[in-house]
Amino acid sequence: MSWQEERRANLAAKAEQARLDQAAATGDEIARMKAAGEVARADRELAAELARQEKEAAAAKRERRREDRAQRWATIGAFVRGHVAHVLIYSIAVVSFVMAASAMAGYGADVYASGVGRLLPLITELGMWAFAVSVQIVRRKDRTRSVWGLKVGVWVFGTLAFGTNAVHGLARGWDAMVIMGVVSVAGVIAHQLAIADPPRSRTQRAADKLAAAQVAKTNAAARAALKMATAQIDADGNARLTFAPGTYQVKRRRLIAVTPDPDVPGPPDALDAAIANLLDSSGPATGPDRHGEPGTRPGGGVATADKPAGPGDDTTPASPDRSAQSPAPRTSGRAGRSRPAGRATGDAHMAMLRKRLAEKVAAGELDPATATPYRIAKTLHCGKPAAKRLRAELDNPAQP
Repeated sequence: MSWQEERRANLAAKAEQARLDQAAATGDEIARMKAAGEVARADRELAAELARQEKEAAAAKRERRREDRAQRWATIGAFVRGHVAHVLIYSIAVVSFVMAASAMAGYGADVYASGVGRLLPLITELGMWAFAVSVQIVRRKDRTRSVWGLKVGVWVFGTLAFGTNAVHGLARGWDAMVIMGVVSVAGVIAHQLAIADPPRSRTQRAADKLAAAQVAKTNAAARAALKMATAQIDADGNARLTFAPGTYQVKRRRLIAVTPDPDVPGPPDALDAAIANLLDSSGPATGPDRHGEPGTRPGGGVATADKPAGPGDDTTPASPDRSAQSPAPRTSGRAGRSRPAGRATGDAHMAMLRKRLAEKVAAGELDPATATPYRIAKTLHCGKPAAKRLRAELDNPAQP
């Protein structure tokens, strides 16, 4: 190869290398531009996302504020709808207090010739309102509590407020005197009539009257019992009041004893206590059985719930001689003279009670060895006489 051809080949190689270098540089620039474009697009997307989130947060915050505001207004509206009378009355009371208090503050400053006189509304206006609100508080806590003292305070301080405002207005004329006096007490009067002590329904008045009558009669009975109580003095000179338990009527501040219904179980009386003490002190001969099984009594017999057959029981056959002599009850003379119907009914009732007593003993609900008449009456729902008779039959089964 000649040097001219070699030179041309070198030039061609240099041109090709330059072209390749230029192409590489262009590719790098394009890559850099592309990367910068990607970064810019990512930044724009991030900024758009942040702006969207801020917008949504602001919208959610406005929505919460709107809902809270709507909820507050709904609560206020519900309260106003449920307390229309309270809203109206307290509106009158606020207007009355503001007008009267401002007038009394200026009047007090003129009268006392100092700023201390501006405290005058605290006596004239705030004084009657203190008693008025006290009446409402006491009535709300206890309807039966007396509030006449608080009401007297309302009217005394109300009269003071009316008179003070009237004297203040008298300097301007009679019309100003009346208006200022009425305005000062208008709110308290409306409050007392409509809120503090509102009118009651007929049912409420009847219930309150009944409750008051019960309390009055209970207190009267307690006072009468205190008057009739006796004093027990011990060896050291200490006194203790004793009362006679029972059922009484209150007549002319005195207790009159009445006989309770024997068919209605009541609290143990003195006889029940004496029988219980006697049973506890005597005790069974062979030891009591605490599990509901019959035990032996002091007389040697076995306590049982069944009444032995006897001539007085309807289930006992009559003796041969008597049945032969009188096969049927005599009906001559007055009806039922030979055997009253009440006695037959009573025997049947006692037979039923004996059967129920036997069932309770068998079930373990009653211990025939230790059951008191009061316990028998309470378990069988019978009167005390019948319970005492059943207790006597358990103690002496051979002699009903």
